Amino acid sequence: MIEPRDVITMKIPYPSVSDRLAVSAHMYICVDALDVSHSFVKCQSLKPYMLVQETMKYYCDEEPDLRRNPFQKMTRIDCDKLFTVAGVSYDDRMKAKRRTNVSNELFEGVMRELNSDGYETIGLNAVELIRLNPMISSKAE
Repeated sequence: MIEPRDVITMKIPYPSVSDRLAVSAHMYICVDALDVSHSFVKCQSLKPYMLVQETMKYYCDEEPDLRRNPFQKMTRIDCDKLFTVAGVSYDDRMKAKRRTNVSNELFEGVMRELNSDGYETIGLNAVELIRLNPMISSKAE
């Protein structure tokens, strides 16, 4: 069962099934987990261009630290977008291996950034998400 603060690795169909986020898997932090829906923010390796270009307005930069996170590289957590999907189940094997979640302190920082000035909510297509991720299945209603 995926819960808030858990970190999972998946591919998402955004903006379409042929785009970069659908082709390669990224880590996502679960922000909200209700019975029928989940919400996630994306984590990605911090790249040099991100330091000079404003690709995100709200974010958290996080160094690898097993006391706080499962990341292996300097990571930027995108708090401009919240990805949501309903009607699917996630296999626990999707959770990060080194540490399955982020610390309370990091999660609170992510939530502060996420809620500081609003964010874009992006609803994902459950069928496409399942097609891209063999460990995600349709949730029986």
